[in-house]
Amino acid sequence: MIKKSKSFPWHHYELQNFFPNDLLKVLQEEQLNNADYSEITGFRDVIKGRTFLGNQYIENNPHLKPVAEFLNQKDFFEEQFKVDLQGKLLRAELIWDRYPFFHDVHIDLPCKNLTMILNICKEDEQNLSTDLYLTKDIHVKKLDWHDNGGVAFKITDKKWHGFAPIEYKGIRKIMIINYVDPDEWRDKEQCFY
Repeated sequence: MIKKSKSFPWHHYELQNFFPNDLLKVLQEEQLNNADYSEITGFRDVIKGRTFLGNQYIENNPHLKPVAEFLNQKDFFEEQFKVDLQGKLLRAELIWDRYPFFHDVHIDLPCKNLTMILNICKEDEQNLSTDLYLTKDIHVKKLDWHDNGGVAFKITDKKWHGFAPIEYKGIRKIMIINYVDPDEWRDKEQCFY
């Protein structure tokens, strides 16, 4: 993994070559899920049929277990991103976005602790990466898209981000990884532990 620490508009790490090649191939070849994108509000909570790499999903899809185990290396990610992940649960979502989905500008819940947004692959040639904001209303930049790249950041109330509305073709496959506080996160079925 290659990571670059950046301070603007807030501290984050830009990532490249995140997954080992064998794990990236598994994710790139994973078939489209049946998530219902008929209702688009700018937030993922209205999408039905989302794919979380929780314990039951991994049991039913054992070819993804090495991916979950890689992401569950808490000591490694603590060292990489200078964050305490002890006692946290891995919540990883594999996402097949399709137009007109966008993600409204937001900050993550503090119980998520660390967020990684990873670009797996896309069918459109446009840059479909994450957007960073100084405030909810001030867009600063769209990160560069790299297959197997992305962004990581420790959660604070200043780290505004999203996926600005843009017309695109085909599938935008990404992963969103959080390490959540088990005392605060209700949806334990979404988690791998």
